[in-house]
Amino acid sequence: MKIELVRSSRRPGWPLWALFLVSLWMGMGATIIWLTARSGSSIHTCPFKLQTGIACPTCGFTRGALCLLHGRIGQAWLYNPLLFSVLAVLFTAIVVRLVFARAVRVYLTHTERAIAWVLAIALFCINWAYVILCVG
Repeated sequence: MKIELVRSSRRPGWPLWALFLVSLWMGMGATIIWLTARSGSSIHTCPFKLQTGIACPTCGFTRGALCLLHGRIGQAWLYNPLLFSVLAVLFTAIVVRLVFARAVRVYLTHTERAIAWVLAIALFCINWAYVILCVG
């Protein structure tokens, strides 16, 4: 595995449709967080949980985001450890790009890529089981 910082523009060339979808998702999340904080009760908007009664892999995000807004980072992480860990890594990569005009590049061999996929799937399943059992 090889990790390096390569020169890049400070402003990534993200497609407009991706920015639109992320903005829409964040807007919906902010609205749900606002409604949850205002009403004092949890609002369930997850179609997966509404249909199956089982927590989806991203369950706990709204409650975790509320914890982040109140400065309780550890408690936010406990709601969905994998999701908040991935968001922390992405946030760090974006800050590195904006501040230092560098992008993080990870080069993996074919075998390393296969191992990374197996690890990612295992972490996803373990995290989902944690969310179902502990957060649900």
